Amino acid sequence: MGLCASKQQTAGGGSKVAPAGKDSDQLSLQTDSQTSSLRVKGEFSALQLKSAVKVVVVVRPLLDAEKAKGATACVEAPSTTVVQLPPRRDASEPYRFDFDRVYKMSNPGRQMFAEVVQPLLSRFIQGFNTTVLAYGQTGSGKTFAMGTMGRQLSTFGEADGIISRSMRFIFDHMKVIRQQYDVSLKVSFIEIHQDDIRDLLGDGASTAPIQVRESPERGTYIENAQEVLVHSMDEAARLLEAGNMHRAVAAHNLNEHSSRSHAICTVQMEQRLRPSVPIGPEAQRFLRSKLHLVDLAGSERAKETGTTGQQFAEGVTINKGLLALGNVIGALTEGSGRKHIPYRDSKLTRILQDSLGGNSETLMVACVSPANTNFEPTLSTLRYASRARSIQNRVKQNNKYSPEEEIAYLRAELEEKNAMVAKLQSQLEMAASLMKGAVSPDNIKLVLPQHIRSPSAAGITSTRASFTGSGAF
Repeated sequence: MGLCASKQQTAGGGSKVAPAGKDSDQLSLQTDSQTSSLRVKGEFSALQLKSAVKVVVVVRPLLDAEKAKGATACVEAPSTTVVQLPPRRDASEPYRFDFDRVYKMSNPGRQMFAEVVQPLLSRFIQGFNTTVLAYGQTGSGKTFAMGTMGRQLSTFGEADGIISRSMRFIFDHMKVIRQQYDVSLKVSFIEIHQDDIRDLLGDGASTAPIQVRESPERGTYIENAQEVLVHSMDEAARLLEAGNMHRAVAAHNLNEHSSRSHAICTVQMEQRLRPSVPIGPEAQRFLRSKLHLVDLAGSERAKETGTTGQQFAEGVTINKGLLALGNVIGALTEGSGRKHIPYRDSKLTRILQDSLGGNSETLMVACVSPANTNFEPTLSTLRYASRARSIQNRVKQNNKYSPEEEIAYLRAELEEKNAMVAKLQSQLEMAASLMKGAVSPDNIKLVLPQHIRSPSAAGITSTRASFTGSGAF
């Protein structure tokens, strides 16, 4: 049972997560106190606020295969925010790490979603970019936590992963949003396999290369990957289930269904206030946001996985991408003295450029095995995640039209106002004609209120009249 040769303790701090059982409006990560009324313009919308990457740890149960090999649990969770590993034989103190939340249970899906994912999705709906990133050793439960393999996303159950729960949450809230906004929701699903980007929603007919691009309006995005407009939860579920079928997987000693690629599901939402909606001048007319749901391939050691040939080459590429990600995290946590961040060292870090150090609120879900036989990978994962918790992103609400979008919106608003003016003008002309007695339109007669039989007898010198279409003057 080899143990790692160095020890690291992390200081507590940062924002904490409200415990389960509180009202849903309290289940939010405490990033800033100025987050109320985000659909109303104000000083907040023009600011870039700092938001630390939030990190939660999921400790899965021991597997039957691990028990069969004589493994025992060595990971402890003395509190809901602390993970502890036993000391090395020559050390006197255990390894202790502080995180925003720790889950050590057989199926934390519902509780974890309510406590840490749902508040992030609320920010996504309010026009902020967000990311949920699952990281850990191969076989540690990342794909189970995210729900990106081997399960029906269209059915509801306790075993649902973050992706299916997130899509339901978004579509439920879209029912309310659509009362005032025109909403579009687009989904893309790609994998990075041996440093090549593959479109999991494509039919293979397109020969255009898939590239990572940047723009002022969209930030970092993937060019030539299909972005499919979805209108319902069922439609989104069918799409993602089809994408899952195309993912690269293989079996090895540690995992029967090992992901051989990094998978990224991206949801893009645009909300445009309808010109006809009677709302104050300070309301947000436009919101654009992006949600990355990332299932990283697990780090591997060839002597433990037993991979050879193609699988060995895939493992090398996976580790190379994770190393590049680790270098980015290291550079971002070195402080203001570090000028260069090596985002361009891999396609994975290019795509996640906004998520780590950029314009996004980010949650890392670090998955670990409790087995003492996996002590070193578990310790490495916890150190990796602890360092990521020090990253400060700069988030802003995406509420600005591009010049072309602004012109299109104003043109549509003008056309709608002109149509309204024309309708009112027609009604005024009709009323004026009736008052002058110039015309007597067919099927119109003057009707007095029924309770007034003799207005003059009642001392009434003027009455209101209503017009119906039951006769003529």
